[in-house]
Amino acid sequence: MKRIALLLLLLYFNGPLVGQMESRAGKPNIILVLTDDMGYSDLSCYGNPLIKTPFLDNMARKGVMATSFITVSPTCTPSRASLLTGRYCSRMDLPVPIGPGDKRGIPANEITIAEMLKSSGYATALVGKWHLGDHGDALPNKQGFDKFFGMLYSHDYRMPYVKTDTIINLFRNSIPEIITPHDSLLIDLYTKESISFIKQSIRQKKPFFLYLAHNLPHLPIAFAAQKKRNNHSAGGELGDVIEELDDGLAEIWKTVEAAGQAGNTIFIFTSDNGPWTNAPQRMYDDGFTKPYHVGAAGIFKGSKATSWEGGHRVPFIVYWKAHTPTNEMITEPFSNLDILPTLAEWTGSKLPFATIDGESVSQLLTSKKNRKKHMPIYYHNYVLEAVRDGDWKLRITKNDKEDVYELFNLSWDPSERANLYYDPEFKEQAAKMLALFRAFPASSN
Repeated sequence: MKRIALLLLLLYFNGPLVGQMESRAGKPNIILVLTDDMGYSDLSCYGNPLIKTPFLDNMARKGVMATSFITVSPTCTPSRASLLTGRYCSRMDLPVPIGPGDKRGIPANEITIAEMLKSSGYATALVGKWHLGDHGDALPNKQGFDKFFGMLYSHDYRMPYVKTDTIINLFRNSIPEIITPHDSLLIDLYTKESISFIKQSIRQKKPFFLYLAHNLPHLPIAFAAQKKRNNHSAGGELGDVIEELDDGLAEIWKTVEAAGQAGNTIFIFTSDNGPWTNAPQRMYDDGFTKPYHVGAAGIFKGSKATSWEGGHRVPFIVYWKAHTPTNEMITEPFSNLDILPTLAEWTGSKLPFATIDGESVSQLLTSKKNRKKHMPIYYHNYVLEAVRDGDWKLRITKNDKEDVYELFNLSWDPSERANLYYDPEFKEQAAKMLALFRAFPASSN
C-alpha cells in the first residue's frame, strides 16, 4: 500500500513530466537548421582547427555525420527549392537566386516539407531566410508555414552590396516587424523566436516542424561579428559568427530537453551551398568585408556557384535518439533532395503527389548494415553541369562555347585533380556517365 501511495504522489506532483514523457511516443518533432554559405570545413567536427562548435560537435558524436552530403544546386534559391520540395530546381523554373520584385517564386502547386507535415498534424514555422519569392502564393505562409519570422532575401540585398531601392525588413508573417535590422541582431532574434515557437507547440501538445534558416555566415559578416562575446573566436570574425550560431543552437536544444522532448525530436543541420570564396568585388566595397570572412571547403575544389565539389559538398549532421547510430560517419553520397522523403517515412506522412527526385535514406541514417546504392545525383548550377553515380562524377561545362568533359573518381580523387575522361582505361565508365547525364529526369515539369 505504501508503494502505491508513493506512486500516486509521484504521479500527482510530476503530472506535466509524465505527460511530456508520454508525448514521446507520438510523431517526432523536427528541427531542420540551414546555414547560408557555410563551407564544408567551417565546423570543428569537420576539421576546422580554430573555430569551436561544441554543440554541433556533440550532436555529431551522438548521432550521424555525413562526409558526402550533396546540395544539388550551389546557390541560394535553387538549393532551398530543392531542399523543401525534394525536386530539382529545373521543375520550378528557379535555377538562379531571385531578388526583390522578381516575378518568379516557388509555384503554388509545389508541396513543401511544411505542407506535407502540416497535413499530418504538425505545427510549422520558418524562422530566418526564405529567398523563394516575395509575393502571392510564393510567400512562406502560403507554402505550409503557420508562422514566419525572418527575411525574404539574403541580408546583402541592400546598398552598397546590391543596387536596389528596396530596404531589408524582418517580417512576422506578411507584416514588417523590424525595419532594416542590424546584422548583429539576427542570430539572437532567430534563436529567441525558435524557442518561443517550440514552447508554444509543446503547450498546444502538437508535434512541431521548425525550419531555422540562418542568414549567416553569408557575407557580409563584419557587422554581425560586432556582437559582444566574452571570448572572441580564434577563428576571427568568421569564427565569432559561427560560434554564436552554435551557441544559439545549444540554447534551442536546452529548451527541447527541458520540455522532455529530446527523445522525440529529430535534429538536422546542414548548409545551402559551399563558401563564397568567389564573391564579387561589390561585396568588398563596403570597406569592412575581407576575403578571410569567407569559410573554406576543406580538401574540395571550388566554391559557391560552381559545380566542383566545394560548391555542393556541405556539412550534414542528424541526431534522433534511439534511431540514429552513435558517432557514425557516413561516406556514402546522398543529397538535400532526400530530406523530404526521409521525413515522410519517419513521420508516417503521405508523400506529395508530384514526382519526387530524392529518395528516403532512412536506412542509411539509422542502420550500419544493408545500405543500398543511391540513385544518380545531378548537379544543377544554373544549368545541368554534372552527375554523380556512386564514386564517379562527370562534369560538363563550357569554355568559349566548347564543351569541356571531366570525369573523376571522388573516392580516389576527392579534390578533382585528375581528369579521367580521355583515359582509355575508363572509356566504358565515361560512356556510362555520359548516358546518365543525358538522362537527367528534370529537364521539364
